[in-house]
Amino acid sequence: MSEKFLKSYSMEEMTTVSLPGDLKEISGLEWVGEDQLWAVEDESAEIFQIDPKTGEIIQKMKFGKKADIEDLVVIDGTAWVMQSNGDIFRVTDPFGATSETTQFQFPSIGKRDMEAMVASETEMALWIFCKECKIDKGMEESSAFRFDLETLQFDSMPFKRLERKDFNPVFQNQESKSIKIQPAAAAFHPIEKKIYMISSSGNWLSILGADLTPLEVHWLDPILFKQPEGLTFDPAGNLYISNEAAGGLSNLLIFRYKP
Repeated sequence: MSEKFLKSYSMEEMTTVSLPGDLKEISGLEWVGEDQLWAVEDESAEIFQIDPKTGEIIQKMKFGKKADIEDLVVIDGTAWVMQSNGDIFRVTDPFGATSETTQFQFPSIGKRDMEAMVASETEMALWIFCKECKIDKGMEESSAFRFDLETLQFDSMPFKRLERKDFNPVFQNQESKSIKIQPAAAAFHPIEKKIYMISSSGNWLSILGADLTPLEVHWLDPILFKQPEGLTFDPAGNLYISNEAAGGLSNLLIFRYKP
């Protein structure tokens, strides 16, 4: 892999942080405020605050029964946590004495597996992406659904589909005919105002516009990105990607932002 795997991020500026056993199945990351990094993992219903420098768990809280948890977004101190079936948990005052959890059930669209969620920059909504949904054409597309943060309701149908043909014109270095459109994590870049999206099964990272138009797509080295499931940015634009253990130790890959 080349020194520059993304225009503004260099491999030479990368830091690797090992994570403890409680986070071996880390599945979602979110930077909160100026200096906090939160995470979820897919074998429990817990939210973790971790030290981004050491990987140590600072505190954790259980918000519900054990479930397959995949991603989280934090807005004004409230955590929105997504289960793999698309259900969303609203967790108010995480780590506080008055914390409460409310579950919102995803509409029935048949068999589904959701892994990526991002807060929209253009509306008061969460966008949720299929990894594998029965309504999609296999690995050729991924349906995106909207959860309205004002009405607290899901749209019953996708508002967008990410399709393989839309990625082809911007794919870097190799042919993209076999790319698997199976998002695992997504986050808005706080400076560029673009969406970064990653796939662990397809081994790619894509940069998309705020309207979800693919702008860049890059293959990822599977040795370094062994199972990337979480992605977030701090306010300075530094990029954090988490890898599940995949037979070893889970870790954080941290890339310094140098535009």
